[in-house]
Amino acid sequence: MEWFVILLALGVAIGPILYLMPSDRDRYLTSLRALARKLGYTVQLDKVLKLDPADDERVTAGGGMRQPALACARYQLPLGVTLNRLHPITLLRIPLTPTVPVERLDGGWGVAALADPAQLKALQVWLARPTATRELIAAMDRLPDDVLAVQLDKRFIAAFWREQNPQAQDANNRPTAWFWPAKRPKAAQTLAGFPRLEQLDVAMRVLVNQTKKHWGTSPE
Repeated sequence: MEWFVILLALGVAIGPILYLMPSDRDRYLTSLRALARKLGYTVQLDKVLKLDPADDERVTAGGGMRQPALACARYQLPLGVTLNRLHPITLLRIPLTPTVPVERLDGGWGVAALADPAQLKALQVWLARPTATRELIAAMDRLPDDVLAVQLDKRFIAAFWREQNPQAQDANNRPTAWFWPAKRPKAAQTLAGFPRLEQLDVAMRVLVNQTKKHWGTSPE
């Protein structure tokens, strides 16, 4: 009985400490974002319009309309110049079966049909430049598949990323520590340890170069 009381007391004391310890997901995101900032990115929490919401997601309990959104992180990379000729646009990755009307730049990317009129106008400007559009789509298709949208602005390019960790499933299959968590490996500090960040970075820098190429001071 005394041992039971001692163990119970230890559990009460240690439990809150274990609860407050960062999870594997927290550690992954902290290291991922810190490395991205070293590469020149600004990272902020953001959200993106969901293009395939279910019916119950589009209507509130009171019958009002709403626009469901997906939480993500915004990875913004400066262009290094101001492209006054560029029409800012945010291109969404279109799901296989969108449930809201969309206007497509390409089969896999576009804007919501009910978006800001400025977005629809910018889409038409891009469509009028087939060479720029073709190269843009080729670069965006190289982004990780959980990048939900890409914003092109006069001074920066931003990717809206869900930051999925492909190694998370393997971590979930590890044996559970009954008393104290097993020692976690030291978080990676280079791109080699974050292949999806490397994939995003390569595609983003191609997008930067292409955007400056097609929307700089010289005509296409």
